[in-house]
Amino acid sequence: MTTEFLTGDLAVAEGRALTARRRNTSAEYLQKVAEAASLMGRVFQGDRRATLQVEELMSTSDFPKLFGDVLDRELLAQYEQISPVWQGFATRQVVNDFRPKHWLDLLGGRAELDPVGEGAEYKARGLTENEYQLTVGKFGARLPLTWEMLINDDLGAFQSAPQRLAQAARDTEDKLATRLYASTTGPVNAFFTANGQTVGTGKLTVDNLSAALTTVATRKDSEGRPIMISAFVLVVPPGLEVQAHNIVNATLIRLRNDASSATQARDVEVTNWLAGKVTIVTNPWLPIIDTSANSASTWYLFPAPSTPRPALVMGFLRGHETPDLRVKADGGMRVGGGNVPAEEGSFDNDDIQYRIRHVTGGTTLDPIAGYASIGTT
Repeated sequence: MTTEFLTGDLAVAEGRALTARRRNTSAEYLQKVAEAASLMGRVFQGDRRATLQVEELMSTSDFPKLFGDVLDRELLAQYEQISPVWQGFATRQVVNDFRPKHWLDLLGGRAELDPVGEGAEYKARGLTENEYQLTVGKFGARLPLTWEMLINDDLGAFQSAPQRLAQAARDTEDKLATRLYASTTGPVNAFFTANGQTVGTGKLTVDNLSAALTTVATRKDSEGRPIMISAFVLVVPPGLEVQAHNIVNATLIRLRNDASSATQARDVEVTNWLAGKVTIVTNPWLPIIDTSANSASTWYLFPAPSTPRPALVMGFLRGHETPDLRVKADGGMRVGGGNVPAEEGSFDNDDIQYRIRHVTGGTTLDPIAGYASIGTT
């Protein structure tokens, strides 16, 4: 990790932090944070004068707080710059607390209206409901360093702490989202076999992908109504990425006629309608979570996250939607006065401890538009 974030990227980090941190955001305070970031950037680049200035400032109570804010803002900037995989196939939901959030899918009442004769009574129809729950949980870790490590920091362990912890937060989200539909044994059966559905076996080909879309389109809801999904997401492991793009991004699709009779119609070429229907998401976590024999050939179809009835949802706690980075302040006080900053090591054993907290969770919603195939035939 370079030290560019302490100068050029600071404005980005500050702007994104404004909506994610409930802290003093006055212009004066932000200016102090910018000055602290610039100063620490020069320290990391070997500026001796800046190093002496930091040593002097560390004896005050204000600078360690500013420096901690710089690291926290860098964590946020790094976190927001990392593109998570899950946003391609799951929708985002913010909850107010740790209690389960309930979705009630009200069923019934949407079927074709009944004819009503003159003077006849209107027929009553019942309503039923399905319930889905989303619960978020707390995740975190500590990153312990020693004072000696900082003194001998040739590898940039100290500077890379925000980047490493930001990546850990995004990875946590992606793995949680992937586990909603994939397991060590393949597709999650409880989801893909709901309502009498089955897991397919066809390999990822034009014909099998078309057949999967047809299978979903011909399903009916509890009232016998059609499933109307305009956009789908094809989720594949890295080993199927090229095949998926060859299928979806092809200009033309050739429909072959395998009949031997000379009277049969010839092959037909059509514009690739899949390109406007299906978006590809390559999920690198699939072969890590799915360790079955068919992991490399298994593929999934979901309704796009923007559709009214998404299949998967990831949740975040309101006011805590981004990771929170802290450093343990137990350095004690100098004999001559002034707090010892955390970066100087703890009072007991000279360790420096960073801690990250991230609150997230996920759940499956309506499975009726989901499809999975293990790709064996």
